[in-house]
Amino acid sequence: MFRAEAGHKPPNAVEIAFRLSFLVVLLDAGGWVLETFLIPPTGFQELRGRLGWAGAVQQATLSAGALAVVGAGLLLCAFWMRQGRNWARWALVALGALYLMFVLTDMNMNGLGLWVAYRYLPELCTAAIAALLLLPASHSYFSSVRRTG
Repeated sequence: MFRAEAGHKPPNAVEIAFRLSFLVVLLDAGGWVLETFLIPPTGFQELRGRLGWAGAVQQATLSAGALAVVGAGLLLCAFWMRQGRNWARWALVALGALYLMFVLTDMNMNGLGLWVAYRYLPELCTAAIAALLLLPASHSYFSSVRRTG
Protein backbone atom coordinates (compact mmCIF):
# COMPACT_ATOMS: atom_id res chain seq x y z
CA MET A 1 0.00 0.00 0.00
CA PHE A 2 2.73 2.46 0.93
CA ARG A 3 5.48 1.06 -1.25
CA ALA A 4 6.78 2.74 -4.34
CA GLU A 5 4.99 1.86 -7.55
CA ALA A 6 6.24 -1.36 -9.15
CA GLY A 7 9.04 -0.63 -11.60
CA HIS A 8 9.45 2.92 -10.34
CA LYS A 9 12.18 2.84 -7.74
CA PRO A 10 12.50 6.24 -6.10
CA PRO A 11 15.84 8.00 -6.56
CA ASN A 12 18.19 8.38 -3.61
CA ALA A 13 17.05 11.95 -2.95
CA VAL A 14 13.45 10.77 -2.49
CA GLU A 15 14.55 7.88 -0.25
CA ILE A 16 16.64 10.22 1.89
CA ALA A 17 13.72 12.66 2.17
CA PHE A 18 11.47 9.75 3.17
CA ARG A 19 13.85 8.66 5.93
CA LEU A 20 14.41 12.21 7.10
CA SER A 21 10.65 12.45 7.66
CA PHE A 22 10.92 9.76 10.33
CA LEU A 23 13.85 11.58 11.91
CA VAL A 24 11.83 14.81 12.04
CA VAL A 25 8.94 13.09 13.83
CA LEU A 26 11.32 11.45 16.31
CA LEU A 27 13.15 14.73 16.96
CA ASP A 28 9.89 16.62 17.43
CA ALA A 29 8.54 14.02 19.86
CA GLY A 30 11.82 13.77 21.75
CA GLY A 31 12.14 17.54 22.00
CA TRP A 32 8.58 17.81 23.26
CA VAL A 33 9.22 15.22 25.99
CA LEU A 34 12.49 16.89 27.01
CA GLU A 35 11.02 20.38 27.20
CA THR A 36 7.74 19.32 28.79
CA PHE A 37 9.00 16.91 31.45
CA LEU A 38 12.80 16.76 31.77
CA ILE A 39 14.69 20.03 31.16
CA PRO A 40 14.21 22.36 34.13
CA PRO A 41 12.21 24.47 34.39
CA THR A 42 9.91 22.00 32.70
CA GLY A 43 6.97 23.20 30.69
CA PHE A 44 4.70 21.04 32.79
CA GLN A 45 5.89 22.71 36.01
CA GLU A 46 5.26 26.14 34.51
CA LEU A 47 1.80 25.10 33.34
CA ARG A 48 1.00 23.62 36.73
CA GLY A 49 2.00 26.87 38.40
CA ARG A 50 -0.33 28.86 36.13
CA LEU A 51 -3.23 26.48 35.50
CA GLY A 52 -3.12 23.99 38.34
CA TRP A 53 -2.68 20.23 38.03
CA ALA A 54 -5.82 19.56 35.95
CA GLY A 55 -5.14 22.48 33.61
CA ALA A 56 -1.53 21.43 33.10
CA VAL A 57 -2.55 17.85 32.30
CA GLN A 58 -5.21 19.09 29.89
CA GLN A 59 -2.79 21.45 28.14
CA ALA A 60 -0.04 18.82 27.91
CA THR A 61 -2.53 16.30 26.51
CA LEU A 62 -3.75 18.81 23.93
CA SER A 63 -0.17 19.64 22.97
CA ALA A 64 0.77 15.95 22.64
CA GLY A 65 -2.34 15.31 20.54
CA ALA A 66 -1.52 18.18 18.19
CA LEU A 67 2.06 16.91 17.87
CA ALA A 68 0.76 13.39 17.10
CA VAL A 69 -1.61 14.69 14.40
CA VAL A 70 1.11 16.79 12.75
CA GLY A 71 3.58 13.89 12.94
CA ALA A 72 1.08 11.43 11.48
CA GLY A 73 0.28 13.87 8.68
CA LEU A 74 3.97 14.30 7.92
CA LEU A 75 4.53 10.54 7.79
CA LEU A 76 1.47 9.94 5.61
CA CYS A 77 2.67 12.59 3.18
CA ALA A 78 6.12 10.98 3.22
CA PHE A 79 4.66 7.57 2.38
CA TRP A 80 2.53 9.01 -0.43
CA MET A 81 5.46 11.09 -1.68
CA ARG A 82 7.57 7.95 -1.88
CA GLN A 83 4.84 6.35 -3.98
CA GLY A 84 5.23 9.18 -6.46
CA ARG A 85 2.26 11.35 -5.57
CA ASN A 86 3.25 14.84 -6.61
CA TRP A 87 0.73 16.61 -4.35
CA ALA A 88 2.37 14.95 -1.30
CA ARG A 89 5.74 16.12 -2.56
CA TRP A 90 4.48 19.69 -2.76
CA ALA A 91 2.87 19.41 0.67
CA LEU A 92 6.26 18.43 2.12
CA VAL A 93 7.98 21.23 0.21
CA ALA A 94 5.45 23.73 1.61
CA LEU A 95 5.94 22.36 5.12
CA GLY A 96 9.70 22.67 4.74
CA ALA A 97 9.36 26.28 3.61
CA LEU A 98 7.06 27.01 6.54
CA TYR A 99 9.48 25.45 9.03
CA LEU A 100 12.38 27.36 7.51
CA MET A 101 10.44 30.62 7.81
CA PHE A 102 9.79 29.74 11.46
CA VAL A 103 13.51 29.23 12.08
CA LEU A 104 14.44 32.49 10.40
CA THR A 105 11.85 34.54 12.28
CA ASP A 106 12.45 32.83 15.64
CA MET A 107 16.24 32.97 15.81
CA ASN A 108 17.64 35.67 18.00
CA MET A 109 20.97 37.35 18.19
CA ASN A 110 22.24 35.44 21.23
CA GLY A 111 24.76 33.57 19.15
CA LEU A 112 24.85 30.20 17.49
CA GLY A 113 25.57 27.78 20.31
CA LEU A 114 24.91 24.07 20.51
CA TRP A 115 21.39 24.74 21.83
CA VAL A 116 20.51 26.31 18.47
CA ALA A 117 21.26 23.05 16.67
CA TYR A 118 19.19 21.14 19.23
CA ARG A 119 16.31 23.60 19.10
CA TYR A 120 16.06 23.94 15.34
CA LEU A 121 17.18 20.49 14.13
CA PRO A 122 13.66 19.26 13.23
CA GLU A 123 12.96 22.44 11.28
CA LEU A 124 16.28 22.26 9.45
CA CYS A 125 15.69 18.59 8.59
CA THR A 126 12.26 19.48 7.22
CA ALA A 127 13.83 22.22 5.11
CA ALA A 128 16.36 19.63 3.87
CA ILE A 129 13.46 17.37 2.86
CA ALA A 130 12.05 20.22 0.79
CA ALA A 131 15.42 20.85 -0.84
CA LEU A 132 15.83 17.16 -1.71
CA LEU A 133 12.37 17.02 -3.26
CA LEU A 134 13.20 19.97 -5.51
CA LEU A 135 16.28 18.34 -7.04
CA PRO A 136 16.11 17.39 -10.73
CA ALA A 137 16.27 13.65 -9.95
CA SER A 138 13.22 13.98 -7.71
CA HIS A 139 11.39 16.03 -10.30
CA SER A 140 11.98 13.43 -13.02
CA TYR A 141 10.77 10.67 -10.67
CA PHE A 142 7.47 12.42 -10.02
CA SER A 143 7.04 13.24 -13.70
CA SER A 144 7.62 9.64 -14.81
CA VAL A 145 5.25 8.21 -12.17
CA ARG A 146 2.54 10.65 -13.21
CA ARG A 147 2.88 9.64 -16.88
CA THR A 148 2.85 5.88 -16.27
CA GLY A 149 0.73 5.64 -13.10
